[in-house]
This record gives sequence, C-alpha cells and structure tokens, in this order.
Amino acid sequence: MGLKRLSPETTARPDERGRITLGSELTKGVSRYDVYVDSETGEVLLKPYKEIPAIEAWLYENKTAQDLVAKGLEAARNNKLSKKKFKSESWINDVEDSE
Repeated sequence: MGLKRLSPETTARPDERGRITLGSELTKGVSRYDVYVDSETGEVLLKPYKEIPAIEAWLYENKTAQDLVAKGLEAARNNKLSKKKFKSESWINDVEDSE
C-alpha cells in the first residue's frame, strides 16, 4: 500500500470490543469508509465516502446537466449572470432528452 509518512492527526485506543472511534471532526458528512490494510506493516487507510440521495443521482448520470451546472457556476464566479425568462419547464426537457 505504501502509505505516506504523515504526522498523526490524533491517537486512539481500541475499546474492550476492538472498536476505535474517530470523533465527530473526522466523520462529519461521511456515510461510509473503505478500509485498506497493508499486510506487511499493519497500517490502515480509511477512504471516506459521501453518498447522495437517489433523487439527486440523475445529475451525476447526465453529462449535459453537469455541463450546464458547471457553466452556471463559472458564470457566477465571474459575475456574468444574466436574467432569462424560461418557457415553463422546456429547459428541463432538453436536459432529460440528452440522457
């Protein structure tokens, strides 16, 4: 695995059942961890994951929608927003049609 040599963030001791708690700062917003163990050194690497609600997954599955969001965020960063009137929900049909 070859973990980088870092300074410890904190120390932890296993309880009587072998559990180690990470604390709220290290687990804030994390829904799960993948656990990697180096069989030679015994070093453990926890890779945190944040999961999204299923109702929001469409954005990550739709390249056109991602591009539109990125374009909008870039315009906002550059203070280049403009007011546009949308015809009801026609814009969402364009995004859904590109799936």
